[in-house]
Amino acid sequence: MTRILISLLLLLLLTPATAQATTCQPVIIGNGPSLHPEGVAYDPLRHRFLVGSVTHGTVSRVVDGRSRTLVDDPWLITTMGLAVDARRGRLLVANADLGLADRSKPETTRAFAGLGIYDLRTGQAIHRVTLATGPGHFANDIALAPDGTAFVTDSISGTVHRVTPDGHASTLVQHPDLAQPPTGGWGLNGIVHVGDRLVAALSGARKLAVIPLAQPRNVTTITAPIGAPDGLLALGRNRLLLVDNTAANRLVEVRTRDRWQTVEVTGETAWPDKAPTTLAKTPCGVYALAGRLDVLQTGGRSDEFVLRKA
Repeated sequence: MTRILISLLLLLLLTPATAQATTCQPVIIGNGPSLHPEGVAYDPLRHRFLVGSVTHGTVSRVVDGRSRTLVDDPWLITTMGLAVDARRGRLLVANADLGLADRSKPETTRAFAGLGIYDLRTGQAIHRVTLATGPGHFANDIALAPDGTAFVTDSISGTVHRVTPDGHASTLVQHPDLAQPPTGGWGLNGIVHVGDRLVAALSGARKLAVIPLAQPRNVTTITAPIGAPDGLLALGRNRLLLVDNTAANRLVEVRTRDRWQTVEVTGETAWPDKAPTTLAKTPCGVYALAGRLDVLQTGGRSDEFVLRKA
């Protein structure tokens, strides 16, 4: 009997908490009142997905498919990219205005970029950082460095903002190659931190941008058959997975063999959900979010969103 009890105890100790708290469902049909999330992250401490809201400017935990509000800060307008800093117990939220939110105003529509920093457990505000105001600004996504520094893309102005853990903001780089192109579409979109550089999506140009942190003005771009890249997810220093949310609706994996001078496409997956946007890595694998933005952008509303395992 003692041997059996010891074995059971060891099994509990060696089994990751996530395996007990997460069912590893291949598809999670989320439900929330017209949330239309664009950004997603995973909280490894509470084993929950977190989703933003284009319409309500909130952040919600997803529990058994239902959304439960974690952050409801009147300062937030549209919550775009999310990043979890589990080591410091923080949730970082890109704040912008697409003009479709309850709190949208003419003076902030495509004219605001901010970063909200919140307690990951309680949702209470730690810092509210205004990065830019005025026409031609839109905070889109966040890359988090190991030291807690956040890098926020501004999709119209072609700026990457740097925010230290204590909430101090500065401009890492502003470059014409990163700005919204005259032909339409976003400039900078998704962004990831890979070693000593940042890799970002240039949706309108259908390229990737590479920004060395030591010399951020030395921006380079990579052309590859990746469609219009949106959310990015680093799979180590030399690989990443991206969402191509053009009519192709697919996930694309790319690899570099020359420190992000070039990339090759190493895989692609047709995606069954319309308008996927971003990705989150969990102990169960990578999930892609589709927040029914296709419905929202055509004047409709939906209470459903989908998290699907890649």
